[in-house]
Amino acid sequence: MKNNCLILGAGSWGTAIANVLAQNGVNTTIWARNSKITNDINILKINRKYFPKIKLSKNLKSISGHFDGSQYYFIFYVIPASNFEQYANLYLLGQKIKNLIICSKGVSKNGEYLSYLSSKLLNVKNLYFFSGPSFADEVLHGRPTAISISGKNSLEKVGRLFLKSNIRVYFSKNIKSIEFLGIIKNIYAIGSGMVEGLKLGENARAAYITRCIHEIKIALKLYNLDSNQIFSLAGLGDLLLSCSSKKSRNYKFGYMYIANKSSIKNLKKTIEGLQSAINLQRNKNFKYKSMPILNSIIKILNGENAMKEVKNLLERKFKYEKF
Repeated sequence: MKNNCLILGAGSWGTAIANVLAQNGVNTTIWARNSKITNDINILKINRKYFPKIKLSKNLKSISGHFDGSQYYFIFYVIPASNFEQYANLYLLGQKIKNLIICSKGVSKNGEYLSYLSSKLLNVKNLYFFSGPSFADEVLHGRPTAISISGKNSLEKVGRLFLKSNIRVYFSKNIKSIEFLGIIKNIYAIGSGMVEGLKLGENARAAYITRCIHEIKIALKLYNLDSNQIFSLAGLGDLLLSCSSKKSRNYKFGYMYIANKSSIKNLKKTIEGLQSAINLQRNKNFKYKSMPILNSIIKILNGENAMKEVKNLLERKFKYEKF
């Protein structure tokens, strides 16, 4: 029983986590919205939609529809953050959940944090956040990856699931700081893609990432969070990865939004940073206007001229660097 894991979400990241656990001898089941994906995993051991050429662990099982959460000691939520409230209302209300590990980075459609919604809507004994620099395809191919797991209690029991796997785990008790970092880093990754789309050069991107780090550190202090967490895997680690590679959906979206005038309406994949940028504007407690770079990214996504926003940032009063 204490080795039973349910992974909610059969997208690329959910599949990667589930496969690592199954290969590691953990009794793992992955929940898929689409019963065709469930059948493919159970019969053919492939996820045809996301990894059609990769054979998944023979130990991995899949289910669809409603389930009994009490049958699983660990439940990993790996569905887009913006769908959390809807999913919880459909499948998790009234269930006793022993350990909920949130692997999604973002906020609800109303701009609320998933930690708040978990305590408000669900009966959860222990809540954790799973965050860090991690591309799903590299994890699935067995390449070394390091992750932060944040929570208040019994972090080691979650970490034990990944012993001897390609995922190395680091622990943190700063759950709100880790959640916050996961939310905003995706928006900054969109901005980094915009820098490339605007052809501003490598100097600009290096300066951009550096100032993002500074801005995030200030934001952590503003919200009475641990500013030192900027140096964590969920902070600097995830930011550097997401802001430096077109393998990042958020980075690629930022680039395409500028370079090819990509339409938001035509998006087929979930872009967590875009959803967070839209939804955070509905959260009256989120002071994004006090964060100049983040505010400019949101303005551009709302239709403002990108080069005008770059000009506004560059023309601000010079000041001393503070650390």
